[in-house]
Amino acid sequence: HYFGDDKTKYAFHLHILVDGGWLDPEPLDELCRKIRRKIYPAWVLRKWGDSLIVNYNYKPTQGQIYQSLQYCSRPTFTQLEGNEWLDDSISGERKVRSWGKWDEEPKWHLDESEKKVHSLVALEKGKCPVCGEPIKWDKGVTPFAQVQAEGNTEIAPGYLLLPTERPPPEGRLDFTNLIELPDDDDRKHPNEIQREIARHRELLSRREDYELAS
Repeated sequence: HYFGDDKTKYAFHLHILVDGGWLDPEPLDELCRKIRRKIYPAWVLRKWGDSLIVNYNYKPTQGQIYQSLQYCSRPTFTQLEGNEWLDDSISGERKVRSWGKWDEEPKWHLDESEKKVHSLVALEKGKCPVCGEPIKWDKGVTPFAQVQAEGNTEIAPGYLLLPTERPPPEGRLDFTNLIELPDDDDRKHPNEIQREIARHRELLSRREDYELAS
């Protein structure tokens, strides 16, 4: 990537995806030191030290792996104004590269059904695979237990489709314990009228008490 969150400030950095398991802190730190020595010559390390920042994240699930691939391959050079020099210098460059050869069985792969492939293409373009409209992502976080409770369908690795309508309640409601109130029962009136009736009754009760006392 040539830029970070600020699209006007050049900030070159590399993203590298490798296959492997979890690394403990000590071997991970030693590996980071080897990477720094490969990038920086010895005199740079002697003068400024081992200061190259190496961030490492372990992605154990298929959805996280796919999201990492999407993030690492996204374009960051999106503002040409003021960066014409950079545009000229990288013209024709390949921004994403791969290396090595995999001769074993696939560890994970996309479902090759036509429906899921089309859904994946739509999501990659930022569009809803159901209606085709642009997706507006919600920044809120929904507990996964709640997502499972509502029922969902996986439409692509790491993407779940929730039902648009809630299912009807199981069984029918029991109304056998309900009774019809008499016409003169105050509970048949709205709450505001019930409060007004109670206020007038209180006034009448006070008047009766006053007349008896006098």
